[in-house]
Amino acid sequence: MSSPHLDPDTHGTNFGKVIVTVDLERGDCIIIAPGKGLVGQEIPSRKRFNSLDEIVGAYRTQCQLAACSGKHPNARDMANALKFAGQQLKQNQEAV
Repeated sequence: MSSPHLDPDTHGTNFGKVIVTVDLERGDCIIIAPGKGLVGQEIPSRKRFNSLDEIVGAYRTQCQLAACSGKHPNARDMANALKFAGQQLKQNQEAV
């Protein structure tokens, strides 16, 4: 089976402007979120999280950033995407 990361439009789950793909076989996820380019234009930023521990750490960070009113507009969506990915991976690991 090919990785869901190869086609995020089909296999991704959206949380606002944030897209997450979860590869249960590899046990990882990729978050695609809007970022700022050199001239201020919005460009997609991709970040891979290779383990459940990395996802949990990033989730905590995004929750803290979301608490800063208005400074990080996509932080809540990123936290929700990371929570979703973590739940998917944990369920898969427990089923094995």
